[in-house]
Amino acid sequence: MAARLTRMHQQERRYQVFLCTSGIDMQPERIALQQALAGLGFFCWGPEIRTPQSTTFARRQIDDCDYFILLLGGRYGDLTASGVSYLHLEYIYAVTKQKPILVLLHADPERRDNVLPEQTDEGRAKLDDFRRRLLLDQPLTVQYQDIRELDMVVRQALPRLVERFPMPGWTRGVSESESAVGYQHAVTTALAPATAEPSQAAVSGQEGIGFEYRVHAYQDGNFRELRLHRSLTWHELLQVLGPAFMEGQPEDQFARVLNDYLNNTALAQAREQMPRAHAVARSQVQAKALQQIRQQLKDNGWLVPTGRDERYRTQWQVTSLGRQVLAQLRQQQTTV
Repeated sequence: MAARLTRMHQQERRYQVFLCTSGIDMQPERIALQQALAGLGFFCWGPEIRTPQSTTFARRQIDDCDYFILLLGGRYGDLTASGVSYLHLEYIYAVTKQKPILVLLHADPERRDNVLPEQTDEGRAKLDDFRRRLLLDQPLTVQYQDIRELDMVVRQALPRLVERFPMPGWTRGVSESESAVGYQHAVTTALAPATAEPSQAAVSGQEGIGFEYRVHAYQDGNFRELRLHRSLTWHELLQVLGPAFMEGQPEDQFARVLNDYLNNTALAQAREQMPRAHAVARSQVQAKALQQIRQQLKDNGWLVPTGRDERYRTQWQVTSLGRQVLAQLRQQQTTV
């Protein structure tokens, strides 16, 4: 029964995608992409026309999505009052939320049929800069020449995205008896590290992990984005993250807590590159490193997923073993 349920769940699993485009100029590609995604079992969200009032709704959609797809043609998109496009702000928000991102770039946007490219020097400069940043920052960035090729590249890229960044998604309803078996199996799997010995993948708390992160450093009235490297032991990471998960919290809390910790501790590192830096902000840990950290804490039996909240977000909580380790670490600190 369990094996049959596993096969069925793999076949019936569905994912929610936030589809981000510059607007109605991308309507032909947007329609083609929505059709391709629907055929692959993905549900699309995302506004086509942006206003200041739509920003909050878009962010809620990004919060709830499994994956974020950016489709960029020959326009930077409608601008906000700050001079940054809505499209660009949605991308930045998805990055801060550690959403897995797939970028689809038109290879030669000025030659798109029946669509005018950016008409101003400022617009073209912003578009060019944004394209360069995407190519530099996002490993899953693919280019296409026309709608036919777009359909082909997205069918090739999406399996890579899902394999590299597996997300829970959701599964169609099954019969009550099968649902009960599936639910019990999920609960048993999630709680196993808390009630049994840690898995073979467990590591010593004294071992460490090195990871990259970005931060804005401020000096002489200007800021500069720095790429820094930080090393922490697993005990240190548990002390940073564990207190925030004493009660069940959504998975995106990992990024928020760790980024807040980096904001509070990155100034000394920043001063190695900018000696007169007086403040840092907007730290952002690498998505791949965050995923590795979360998985290792689970493999050690310290934090585990416990279910979903009313918005279908995966909830995580410190296990009894994790609480014991935290208590021991606090006791060691008080006796030093």
